[in-house]
Amino acid sequence: MGPSKLLFFIIILAACLTQIAADIYTPSIPAIADHFDSTFQWVQWTMASYVFGVAVSQLFYGPLSEGIGRKKPIIIGLGIMLLGSLLAWMSTNVIFLIIARLIQGIGAGACAALWRSIIRDVLSGAQLAKYGSYFAIVITFVVPAAPTLGGYFQEYFGWQASFVFMIFYTLIALVTFVYGFSETSVHHHPDKINYTFAKDTFATLIKSPLFMGVTVCTFLSYGSLFASITIAPILLIHHLEMNTVAFGWLMFMGTALAYSLSGFTNGKLVTRFGIVNMMRLGLFIMLIAGILMLMVSTFFELSVLSVVLPIFLFYYGSTFIWPNAFALAFSPFGHIAGYAGALYGAMQIGGGAVITGLVSLLPESNQITLAMTILCTTSLAWIVLEKISAKPKEITAN
Repeated sequence: MGPSKLLFFIIILAACLTQIAADIYTPSIPAIADHFDSTFQWVQWTMASYVFGVAVSQLFYGPLSEGIGRKKPIIIGLGIMLLGSLLAWMSTNVIFLIIARLIQGIGAGACAALWRSIIRDVLSGAQLAKYGSYFAIVITFVVPAAPTLGGYFQEYFGWQASFVFMIFYTLIALVTFVYGFSETSVHHHPDKINYTFAKDTFATLIKSPLFMGVTVCTFLSYGSLFASITIAPILLIHHLEMNTVAFGWLMFMGTALAYSLSGFTNGKLVTRFGIVNMMRLGLFIMLIAGILMLMVSTFFELSVLSVVLPIFLFYYGSTFIWPNAFALAFSPFGHIAGYAGALYGAMQIGGGAVITGLVSLLPESNQITLAMTILCTTSLAWIVLEKISAKPKEITAN
């Protein structure tokens, strides 16, 4: 039995918030650099600081939710998110904006950490993988709309409008969780937020080869995703002079198509072929995307097609990774889903912070940079997955 329609909507609202806040301002990256008379590398740090805040804060929200439930930590996080959005809107220089984005990330970390835990509270096993894929379909029609909306905001109102939108989105989410969400956790207890329990619980997760191996795969794949999010507007808007509205629509249509096709296929095939094989398929497609991007950047001039085709192929492959990795990692840990969600989410989003930060340090943000990032991270993820699959008893047991 799946979640109720109201709970489904609330989970979607929470799950989308983190990614929408990350993506909505991306069409404005070149304009923000111009506005603050800054470099692209400094503006890319606004993404790195945001995802760093999301990653680290989850290690707080997860344990807190094991002690007091899911509802109160999410409400706290949304309050912090609201503050960060207000500060981002009022930013007067790029450093101020980087700090505001960090605060946004610290607030958004509550939703990032706990929406998966809420799903795990009500679902498990194959149902978890199945509904995880269906959530992915809905989310990937909502989240890709963020750059589209951001493109219109940039074209007609300027870069600050994206942060005004996040102020209203956060307010709606806050009211919805206060008045429409009923607690889903049945295992939370105040004793679970003491230091000894937290240390022992995180140690249990860290010592699990299955949990950590799968989580490392998401760390690496998310890192490449966020690298593409920050590099794509530089290539398309700055170098190819694409209109910000056209950029937004292109990203929406391509990303939504790639994600929805992948999510639908995974939802239909995962029970037949298994979680690990579907993850292998995703990694194979991601490798092809990296190779294709490297080839077109070497032999052809920069063009819209040479940028978007490999990126959308990468997006298609990556959607086979996340719902399956989530189900595989979480299934044995329903009794500590808050802690599992915190560590899993921290490492997943942490991949975006670390790899985007590293990319920001490079002198050029171009196709070759992105291609090599995809190839390196995907190859490492495949190696890790094969090490996990070498222990079939642990996987079968879950």
